[in-house]
Amino acid sequence: MSTTAIAEVFDLKPVVVTGTNVHESQQIRSKVDGAYNSSRSASEVDGSVIQNVNPVNKYDALRYNATGLINQPGTGDRFGGGTKIRTFGDWGASQSIDGLPGIKFQGTDGGGYGNTSIPTIAVDKMTVQKGGRAVQYGNGSDGGVLETRIKSGRDYKNHQAISLDASSAREGLMQGEIADSTEQWDYYAAASGFYGDYNGDPENLEQQSVIGGLAKVGWNFSPDTRAEFLASVDRNQPDIIRNGEVNEITGETMIGAATLDHRLNDSQSLQFGLLATSSEMQWPARSRDRSVDNQIGFMNHFMTAPVADGIVWDGSVGAEVARIHTERDGLWDNSFVDYALKTTNAVTFNDNLQITGGLRHTWFTNDIVYDGAEQPDNLENDGLFSYQFGASYSVLEKTRVRASYATGFNRYVGKYGNFGTDALNPSGAGDEIVESRTVEVGLNQGWDGGYVDFALYNIVQENVPRRNNGAIESVEVDQSGFEAEIFATITDRLTASAGYMRVIDVEATRADGTEVNNNIFWSGQTTSVPENQFSLRLDYRVTDEIGLWTAAYHSTGYEAVDADGEVTKRDGFTRLDLGASWWATANWALRARVENVLDERDFGTAVQGTTVNDEGKLGRVFWLGTDIIF
Repeated sequence: MSTTAIAEVFDLKPVVVTGTNVHESQQIRSKVDGAYNSSRSASEVDGSVIQNVNPVNKYDALRYNATGLINQPGTGDRFGGGTKIRTFGDWGASQSIDGLPGIKFQGTDGGGYGNTSIPTIAVDKMTVQKGGRAVQYGNGSDGGVLETRIKSGRDYKNHQAISLDASSAREGLMQGEIADSTEQWDYYAAASGFYGDYNGDPENLEQQSVIGGLAKVGWNFSPDTRAEFLASVDRNQPDIIRNGEVNEITGETMIGAATLDHRLNDSQSLQFGLLATSSEMQWPARSRDRSVDNQIGFMNHFMTAPVADGIVWDGSVGAEVARIHTERDGLWDNSFVDYALKTTNAVTFNDNLQITGGLRHTWFTNDIVYDGAEQPDNLENDGLFSYQFGASYSVLEKTRVRASYATGFNRYVGKYGNFGTDALNPSGAGDEIVESRTVEVGLNQGWDGGYVDFALYNIVQENVPRRNNGAIESVEVDQSGFEAEIFATITDRLTASAGYMRVIDVEATRADGTEVNNNIFWSGQTTSVPENQFSLRLDYRVTDEIGLWTAAYHSTGYEAVDADGEVTKRDGFTRLDLGASWWATANWALRARVENVLDERDFGTAVQGTTVNDEGKLGRVFWLGTDIIF
């Protein structure tokens, strides 16, 4: 049982480590999901790393420790953190909480910390699920899905702890957690409060406050039946400085979920679930009032059975209904209701070779209202098949190869508003669902105390919307890349983890067959493509009480090729953090961290050959923190 606050150590763990213990009613589901995902790539990051590297913005910390995430110019600082996974023909991947269907939130514009919807102290682990993931997660799964696992009270006994942090940038953060469990029930709750008094340093921020809380309760009706309930609320209020005036911005996010797992027998189980989210952003100075709400109901039947001697089948069938409701600036009021049937399957031969296959059919409906008037149905396709098949095989005891072909899809609801009224123009492409397909091969070589993993992929996105003379046209975006990860226990006290991502090529092709290079969304816009991304983490235990760690990220630069072939290059950057922890007693720890040791301020925005303007940008920051267990 865990009895310590999560921020105590910077704890590197290999990707192959599984999460918290699983209730008996959920074991078949866990087995089926694990077998089905065996031929896919994923990068997993422990919650302790998230909280130490950036305890306010979890996606900033994630970039240090997971390959697949694309960091574009300007998003490399402490406030940002991209959600694009391998793909350039979208605005970010969907998120999954505790493995539930994928959802998207309304972000907070303007500046300051984002990605605050869940307190970092409550994060058990985060996983970048790579490649098309439509069969399992649905919408927003073009290049993958970002999955966050919340801590469970099942891992604690009478636990209470607080974590305090303060920085030289006039920031303060307080987080707390309580948890307990019995054979029948368990609970976990966390709260977080942040305040930054910037006063123009950085120059676009006056102040920011973030208040959030989360509760997760489990009830075991019997060894065969378990219910779980999750509730989370977050209020993010940055006051930004724009054109010399202070603009107040307010973002609110609420999440609620309930699931029921029931084991029918040793080979079958059922899952029923409801998920609802509400996210809103208001920026009165710019007349922005925007929201994204999700309501999803789902059920799954999980099964496992021997087929023959040495052959085991694991599979599931399920159904889902999902509604996305968006409002934008008093003009748009849109609903997207989708229905889906799906199945996942994996066959394992002699505990080695695994063949996987999945299929999903989704039926789409739209209800678009602009300026109070209901718009004609402009869906180009009312239904879509999504699929996946793959294989993995250990050619040696610790050498495993894998290959997969998988699709994803994206509703792209943001084109209603982000592209003006172009999406309503009947002379355009209408509302075409963005479809993607991922082809990937990979190799994992393990050894005692570590592993190295390689992945080579190609992803094609079709029907990506592009503005064209007041209408929407469809663009195909073809992208390829290479990723490598390594984890090593160098000594009993020193562990290392590193990642590398190379975007080999990105090419956009318009509907008329014209190749426009990196020009994807509208005329004159060109996407900056990172050339090479490196990350390195070290964790050194000086003694059992004293620990040192470092986290580094390096980008070699960016290249943007416009429709006419003109190339714009941007400089790369390096970001380095150092940290230390000391457990003065069994229940009290002190922490120190130097953020951005090298005082980087540009983060890839400067065009090569131009002068970098460092004025008004936040550089090196010092942090002190403490953890107390009661």
